[in-house]
Amino acid sequence: MDDEGHKRMYRCTKPRSLISMAILAIYVMQGNPENAHAHATFEINNVSSDDGHVVLHLYESKTSFKKFNPDRSYKKVATKGTTIIPVDDYHEGDIAIFVFHDENSDEKFNTSIFWTPKEGYAYSNKYIPTGIPKYEEALFRLEHGVKANLELIY
Repeated sequence: MDDEGHKRMYRCTKPRSLISMAILAIYVMQGNPENAHAHATFEINNVSSDDGHVVLHLYESKTSFKKFNPDRSYKKVATKGTTIIPVDDYHEGDIAIFVFHDENSDEKFNTSIFWTPKEGYAYSNKYIPTGIPKYEEALFRLEHGVKANLELIY
């Protein structure tokens, strides 16, 4: 093939290559649906005062839940009554949630010497505490557009 033939072939395949690359780039940027971000809203109700922060912990595994070692945490200035915490950078999936009102802003869930809570708290899946729940009892399906309500207990 002469030089002119190569130039014609290159001109013909170049647009197709660009289109193929663009389609591939769009596919890669969309990512795996399993890793899609949730864009969820958590409405924390029964916040007793404007003092401190409301802290939301997300747990992906039984191990992290048992060790009280969250996979992700969010913190928002407390608003008496209801504090809203948006989550738009976490993937969809099954998680356990623990939320508490960190009234003294020490970034710890304060308890008495006998592990009685000193600050308001709640677990996902509307778990009513009779002790620390098992991971499975607190599981919650985090999906795009979800609006979850958690009621603090003091």
